[in-house]
Amino acid sequence: MPRYRGRIRLVILDLAGTVCDGPQDLRRLYPADDGKAVKSPVVAFDRIFTKHGMAVDWATIRKPMGLFKKEHMRKLLEDPVVATQFRQAHGHDWTEPDLDAMFTEFRPVVKEIATSPELVRPIAGVKEAMDELRAAGVLLGCDTGYPVEAATGVYRTLAEQYGIVFDVTADSERVKGRPGPFLVYDCMDKANVYPAEAVVKADDVAAGIHEGRNAGAWTAALYATGDNDYDRLAAAEPDYLVPGVRYLPSLIFNEIEPRLRRGELPGGAVSR
Repeated sequence: MPRYRGRIRLVILDLAGTVCDGPQDLRRLYPADDGKAVKSPVVAFDRIFTKHGMAVDWATIRKPMGLFKKEHMRKLLEDPVVATQFRQAHGHDWTEPDLDAMFTEFRPVVKEIATSPELVRPIAGVKEAMDELRAAGVLLGCDTGYPVEAATGVYRTLAEQYGIVFDVTADSERVKGRPGPFLVYDCMDKANVYPAEAVVKADDVAAGIHEGRNAGAWTAALYATGDNDYDRLAAAEPDYLVPGVRYLPSLIFNEIEPRLRRGELPGGAVSR
């Protein structure tokens, strides 16, 4: 395959904790709020578990963050403490039909919360960074672990209220999710962009960084706006760690593209 020494052509952003739903104190709305970003799925899971007579703390709910939300719910139900709570509340161990039913309940709840004014508001600097990248000819994509109703609702609200529009979005319902590479590939296919060295995947959770690495794209971990902290993201071995999306244009133009021209590849390799 010919050596790629061109420019970055596609940037794929995560949604909550990357574009919107950043860190803030919303204890006036959610008394258990921990002040961190990516509250929408946490609040939604909390409500569903409470409805089912269970009390799952936010720290536990956050552990599988980044997965498609049905898989996220499965991981939570597999937790021994949560599984015990389910058994005590329902009189039996959880089953696949129980998971299906709870996820069906989860869908409209997470859409409502994720599109609320406080949580859909873009993180500072995101719109300006996206405008700068688009002005340079870079396409903008987005992938997320949200079900289709919530993702579509957030995309629509961002476009209508804030002028934030993506050129392509991945299908989280039909495409295998993180840490596999397929959401990245879905965006690349829709944008008709290749090879993977022409792509940057930016995310605030380790699962999204693994997704980008497994796809062969450049990875930028965002440690100040999302769910995972610096140390957890660093352990995922991204190409770069930056505070947020606002730093991506400078990173791409001043760091990544010069490396591409030198024949370097994502992950620190050098094309020979």
